[in-house]
Amino acid sequence: MNETMRIAQFVAETDFQDLPSDLVDKAKIFVLDNLASGFVGAEQPWSKKVASLANELGGNSEATVFSQRSKLDVSRASLVNGAMIGAFEVEHVGHSAHPGGTAFPAALAFAERERLDGRSFILAMMLGYEVTCRVGAAQTRATEDERGFHNPGVNGPFGAAAAVAKLMGLDQETTAWALGIAGSHSAGLTEFAFEGAMTKRLHLGRAAQMGLESALLARKGFTGPTTVFEGRHGYLNAVSPSPQPAKLTDGLGQEWISNDLAIKAYPCHVTGQAIVHAIQGLKERMAFSLSDIGKVSIAGGSRIVSPRHAEREPTNMLGGQYSLPFTVAVALARDISSPVAFDEAALVDPEIRTLAKRIEVSEELALSGLESEITLVIKGEGHTLFGNGFPGSLEYPLDYESVAEKFRRYSEPLIDEPRVGRIIDLVRRLDGIEDMSELAGLIA
Repeated sequence: MNETMRIAQFVAETDFQDLPSDLVDKAKIFVLDNLASGFVGAEQPWSKKVASLANELGGNSEATVFSQRSKLDVSRASLVNGAMIGAFEVEHVGHSAHPGGTAFPAALAFAERERLDGRSFILAMMLGYEVTCRVGAAQTRATEDERGFHNPGVNGPFGAAAAVAKLMGLDQETTAWALGIAGSHSAGLTEFAFEGAMTKRLHLGRAAQMGLESALLARKGFTGPTTVFEGRHGYLNAVSPSPQPAKLTDGLGQEWISNDLAIKAYPCHVTGQAIVHAIQGLKERMAFSLSDIGKVSIAGGSRIVSPRHAEREPTNMLGGQYSLPFTVAVALARDISSPVAFDEAALVDPEIRTLAKRIEVSEELALSGLESEITLVIKGEGHTLFGNGFPGSLEYPLDYESVAEKFRRYSEPLIDEPRVGRIIDLVRRLDGIEDMSELAGLIA
């Protein structure tokens, strides 16, 4: 009971010294990964559409946007940056949440405008991450799998609201109002998956924007329900057929579940990451062409063989990145560790499309989570691979230098090397900088 007020108290009363040192280190990894995602996402046509609209609508020049010369007001900057971070399937995920595209852009925009320091930013961001992840865990995957809501679209506003509420120094009650307002902004449907519609790309940015505005409204005295999570007609009962509200507060303040997020290694849905990584390993051990490949079959649990990931003839990039057969075909044909490997040319490549149509996918009850077994016949010889992790997964966590390598790989085609190095160095010492506008200005 009273989960909303307990979460609000946690956000309002937690100080920087309450953060475990390893969580501060992890926060820097998350920030650098968000920046990598944002730079490559900014180049995507759907991101440019969102940025174009935001610029047309105008507003105060307050916060920096990825790869844009002009600034936007904090609300639209949160929208555009969040959309860009979630634009290319490379942002970190976990607990049915994508806090990098929701809590982070809202906190960054506000911290830049107010010229807040790095310690304040890290604290607020990680509180936003924690709230988002706990809401995601409490709603369970049934919210997406059974009800059809897109997880980051519905739980993302809470994390953004929490992060900005902390940056503003709101008390417990006002923070609870911010969360209550955010609950009425929870939105996003997974229907996009079946035709590759661009709405998925918008959900994270809109969650960031609405969460930020929720906190701004609360500061003005605009009230929201202080039982937004647990109420009879509150968030959990509305979006989930089987909520577990205890996960909102179990171990709150002692156990930081936001520490356990997967950093993606490849530009595809998380359900395909371990499979792609296994294929990458095979390609390092032997050389082959697509013409050498005979049968390809994948067995996995229910998450991997979901109908949402079964499209064999995608008509757009989202459909391709969401499709397991098509992603596997791209991984067999190209070095998918490069962000430019999964592009429009791959989408229309006749060899890749032919291979995708004949890749077999079946459910195997003995496999759980994202485990999989991949069987390939190459040059007449059978090979069996097991997908049970990837660089950045909980089984194989990455350190700062490893994420810096990902950042270089994703950003160097887009910005000059000196700026890449400055960003890596600045994020490394983020808890010591005095003004977050120093970092924000480097993404312009």
